[in-house]
Amino acid sequence: MPTATPLRVLIVDDNRDGADALGLLVEALGNQVHVTYGGTQALGVATAFRPDLMFVDLVMPGMDGCDLVKRFRQMPGFAKTTVVAITGLKDDEYKDLAKQAGCNAVIVKPAALADIKTILGSVVVSPADHPPKRTKERASRETEQRLPMVEARRIRSERKSKNLTQAESEAAICDGIIRFQEEYQGWRSERIHVHFINDLLVIRILGVLTLAERQLSQSSSPESGRDLIKQVRKRLLELARPMLESLVHEAAGVKVSSMHHDISTVTGEEMVIFSLAAAPRFE
Repeated sequence: MPTATPLRVLIVDDNRDGADALGLLVEALGNQVHVTYGGTQALGVATAFRPDLMFVDLVMPGMDGCDLVKRFRQMPGFAKTTVVAITGLKDDEYKDLAKQAGCNAVIVKPAALADIKTILGSVVVSPADHPPKRTKERASRETEQRLPMVEARRIRSERKSKNLTQAESEAAICDGIIRFQEEYQGWRSERIHVHFINDLLVIRILGVLTLAERQLSQSSSPESGRDLIKQVRKRLLELARPMLESLVHEAAGVKVSSMHHDISTVTGEEMVIFSLAAAPRFE
């Protein structure tokens, strides 16, 4: 049964199969989900996604779960976000460490459905955390905040620094993504938000599930359908990665070092995160 108030849920676990399975379950309960497979990456995703709830694996390479939660708690606006550690470690010592780091609760893998439902039902969000959906007319105007690349080149050529402002770079990437959708994928989303966060570029694309994909996600085998949607979307972006990296490089002036993709098969929100070789320099 879906939760009364849909939540934004971020799942962080380096075990991709386990993370994806939990994501499918939480989605099936009526929530908006993003899954990421590393602690460092999760910080950028959280800043853009603004989760109401995080499930965090404790043992991960690089930044482990406790370190991630400590840093997460220091970020503006996340002091009261519900964070649940999910781990295969049953020793009470690890549970104590998780709670000292700032976790609200700890559950042991494999997580029971009853435990997941209890946690989802315990999260309280204020109306300010979930503002009313904007109208399509308003959304269209937001999408039109675009700067064609040819115009971005002209602006750059006239400046002594040869740099764009951050707003100009984001608008150029927004225009490029819309053109990419229309020409390469054959559709156009209602809203696109592009943000630079230090050495990360976060692109949130809303409302992009096709009718066929929506039917597939609600098929007689929804888990297989949702998995197929994610695989196909990821494959499309991997094939298009050189042109997307070229777009980002031209707009931001720095090269892309990695790309992460996720899509919610409940809401249709797609997120693409580019890790950059360095933080861009803006005018």
